Amino acid sequence: MKRNSLRSFLKFLSKNKLYSFVTISGFAVSLMFVLLLTVYIKQELSVDQFHKNKDRLYRLYREEGSTFGAPTGEYIKNQLPEVEAYTRIKNMSGNAVFPGDEQTRMNYLLADSAFFTMFSFDLISGNPREVLKTKDKAVLSETFAHKIFGSENPVGQSFRLNDKSFIVSGVIKDMPQNTQFEKFDAIITFNMLAEFWNYPELLTTNNNSSFGVYFLAKAGTDLPSKAPVILEQFKKDYWMYKQGFSKELEFEPLTDVYFSNSRGTAIRQNNKSSVLLFGGIAILILVIAIINYINLTVAQAGNRSKEIAIKKLIGSSKGALVYQQISESVALSFFAALIAIALALIAEPFFNNQMDTDLNLTNQFNVAFVLSSLLIISATGLISGIIPALVTNKFNPVEVVKGSFTFKTRKSYSKILIAFQYTVAIVLLVSTLTITKQSNFMQNYDMGFNKDNIFWMDNTIEANKREAFRNELKSIPGVEEASFCMGMPIDGGNNQSFNYNDKPVSFQEFRGDSLYLKIFGLKVNETGVAYSKNGVWINQTAVNLLALDENPSSFKYYDKEIPVLGIVEDFNFRSLHEQIGPAIIRQMTNEDFPWSIAVKISDANIIETVKRIREKQASLTGGEPMEFGFVDSSVDEWYSTEVKRSKLIGAFTLLSIIISSMGIFAMSLYYIQQKVKEIGVRKVNGAKVSEVVTLLNKDFLIWVLIAFVIATPVAWFAMHKWLKNFAYKTDVSWWIFMMAGLMALGIALLTVSWQSWRAATRNPVEALRYE
Repeated sequence: MKRNSLRSFLKFLSKNKLYSFVTISGFAVSLMFVLLLTVYIKQELSVDQFHKNKDRLYRLYREEGSTFGAPTGEYIKNQLPEVEAYTRIKNMSGNAVFPGDEQTRMNYLLADSAFFTMFSFDLISGNPREVLKTKDKAVLSETFAHKIFGSENPVGQSFRLNDKSFIVSGVIKDMPQNTQFEKFDAIITFNMLAEFWNYPELLTTNNNSSFGVYFLAKAGTDLPSKAPVILEQFKKDYWMYKQGFSKELEFEPLTDVYFSNSRGTAIRQNNKSSVLLFGGIAILILVIAIINYINLTVAQAGNRSKEIAIKKLIGSSKGALVYQQISESVALSFFAALIAIALALIAEPFFNNQMDTDLNLTNQFNVAFVLSSLLIISATGLISGIIPALVTNKFNPVEVVKGSFTFKTRKSYSKILIAFQYTVAIVLLVSTLTITKQSNFMQNYDMGFNKDNIFWMDNTIEANKREAFRNELKSIPGVEEASFCMGMPIDGGNNQSFNYNDKPVSFQEFRGDSLYLKIFGLKVNETGVAYSKNGVWINQTAVNLLALDENPSSFKYYDKEIPVLGIVEDFNFRSLHEQIGPAIIRQMTNEDFPWSIAVKISDANIIETVKRIREKQASLTGGEPMEFGFVDSSVDEWYSTEVKRSKLIGAFTLLSIIISSMGIFAMSLYYIQQKVKEIGVRKVNGAKVSEVVTLLNKDFLIWVLIAFVIATPVAWFAMHKWLKNFAYKTDVSWWIFMMAGLMALGIALLTVSWQSWRAATRNPVEALRYE
């Protein structure tokens, strides 16, 4: 852009401050969201693409999940020469004691020694082939190592975990955001799990099938094609397949796991459709911003007519004038982009929280990102500027200089653009209201168990001290009852799979003491069967699945006939995304080790009560760290993603409405300027203010109504499809569409009516003299 043209453009912007503010701020805020969403989508689609061996890495999975027994990896390696290495994974947590008797809670990953040679994670210190070579070795994450040892080198330091001794053999950089693996504090050799659980058979039997297995294929081999071979072997040797619980087996490419429907252990996963949805939103926001710029610029074209006319008269070509205006648009886009970057850095923490991610924007500004951004911004400026440039260059320069020129152009295309903007806004409004309604539905849904005022914590109390600890807890004001248990409704208990009448069935098993049913408020219909220590309670879904009588006295559980003491009314032990499954509640024995304690507390002084509970626990365990929380908070966490996403989509909706309002404001101003003479004539002939306002508003409101008609089926289809992700869901109510339509109509009416009223109340003599 030439210096004189730039000076002229800056002068125009300074004289038209409202236009400048609306245009630049609309562009900047839109580009901020586009930048955040683009980085997020790029990050999500690049998960695990950085591994050097990514094309040779596979996860073993089946239709129900991706967990298998501990011997599976070695078994498949021995069967298939295509396998170069394997690693099993499992995430755990426990109490660790470091030098100086510092105790802390540690989240750790169990993995085999091949983990560091298969995956390209960055070891800060330690040899990848040696760091997990023996069972007593442990690799700490960079953050955790710094937390415990500060600036001191942790390698060679010792610590205890679950009463086992370990030596720090290496330090790994924290897991990056673009990997499926969850963040952890340490990596421990997988074989230590048998010692942690005091269960040597774990490593040689498939009884516990809860471990992920990853394979590295030899170069040039086709490991996935060998899945049918292993499947046939499993049908002979593996109980899950022999008994019909699983029927499928596949080697899934590593880069497909993150968006897979098959869930795993120790990993994060996402829904690819959701990521693509946000990609669509980013494009829509950009399109709306461009449309808004076009409308605003066309509406202001009359104010620049004299400048353009003079340039035409002194010999400027049409191409030069078009180039000038496109250059102005590109320059304005770059200026808005600079503001957008600053806004994005400010908004980044909010975005990270809502999307459960870590964008780390400052690390994104590499050469490739900057070049691609420059290209996108230039293209945005070009597209935004070309239509206004072509429109405004239709001026007759002689008429402009004489003062007889009136800028008029077909307004239908602008109305269509406004209709498009409001279509997007209404779709987003319906989406926001529906997602919010579903979130409220889930948070207030009767889960079938009591979740209020129940505090839970890990159990670290020795067996011979449990009753004493329970009595200590009950002595605290505010504590009503306490129950030791193995599995709560919020953690799903343990899975038990067995054959019943030659059909495979899978139960979730919960074990608790005599207060378990009372604390969780589970509703039981007694069967009348005499009490016995091996008696159980089963839920109504289990009764239906097993085709038992309405009031069964017993059923065959594995190889034993066990008495049924009562039928528990169905309760949700998974989120509302899934149907209620069969459940069995058993009584704990003296040999069982409960892993949780559930404490029912009163409403009064909850904070003080919890503080006292934790003090009692610390005094009995020597201050061992523990995990704890409230049951209702854990249930809310199931739906935190939906709640956060609804807030983010709400922000997008607000943005689209603001930008659309800017566009309709500009076009109404332009439209009313063209109607000045007509308004004056009508008023001289006795037209009322209300009649003039109605006349001016009618055209715009018709296009908003058209937008509503188009948006309704689109929004209904999108929300109907989204709700299919939930087993228990609200409906897409008619009032949501009505509310969204009325909100859009009301916003448009307020935007246009203000200017319509000003024009209608103007002295008609002034209007006619102006003309």
